[in-house]
Amino acid sequence: MKMHYSARFLVAACGLLIAAQVSAFTIPPNDGFVTDAAGILSLDEEQLIEQTLKDYQKETSNEIAVLIVNTMDGDEIGDVAFEVGREWGVGTSENNNGILILVAYEDRKLFLATGYGLEGAVPDIVARGIIDKDITPEFKNGNYAAGIQSGIESLKKHIGGEFTADRYENSSGKNMDWGWLVFIIFMLIQWLFAILARTKSWWLGGIFGVIAGIVLVILFAWWISIPILAVIGLVLDYLVSKNYKKNRGKASWWAGGGSSSGGFGGFGGGSFGGGGAGGSW
Repeated sequence: MKMHYSARFLVAACGLLIAAQVSAFTIPPNDGFVTDAAGILSLDEEQLIEQTLKDYQKETSNEIAVLIVNTMDGDEIGDVAFEVGREWGVGTSENNNGILILVAYEDRKLFLATGYGLEGAVPDIVARGIIDKDITPEFKNGNYAAGIQSGIESLKKHIGGEFTADRYENSSGKNMDWGWLVFIIFMLIQWLFAILARTKSWWLGGIFGVIAGIVLVILFAWWISIPILAVIGLVLDYLVSKNYKKNRGKASWWAGGGSSSGGFGGFGGGSFGGGGAGGSW
């Protein structure tokens, strides 16, 4: 009976993962350094942040972009942030010195993604600290422009060496362990889906499923998990591979009515790895 419930749990959990991944992410066009597709900033607020980031780019060549949308519609915000950062090319191609702040207004979530070249100046603990200490307190009070500005100023000071990671050592200490564990698991899942989506064959998903099943057998003696996860892995690989090919290069669904700002010539072609952190308010 216990094994029967375990099998049900595995099927339900993996079914949710499949459903979440079948909805493909599409890249939104940018309107400049600030793209407010949710309309939560006033024109003056948006222009002020835009000018701040434009001036910072001219002074340092570092590029910080802000994207605000209404909802992720089930997509994982960290994965979306990295995809946007790469597609937009935030940062220069030589230094990969870009940062993307992604805000999902209705979901009440945000993610700060760092380009390869700034992961040393803004490690994950600093990105999380900036979210917890500088951005979300303002967001909780409905001060979205102030929160974004506060986060940007802290980023500038960390990159410039004025602030260090010590500033955030006790900012979220007791609650960080489980949060980071969940985040790491999520990122591993997204990495796995990215591999499966880009492979021509879909037997690889079955292999991953068998490996996951063996791990569960070792930990919990759930023998039924091996065939269940093998089948789920095959189906998942087939679905995400098919969906990736079908949706690659499509226009964005969340900024359909927007237009690019006339004076923005695009970012510098930077790339992103997996550095950054997420939070909520």
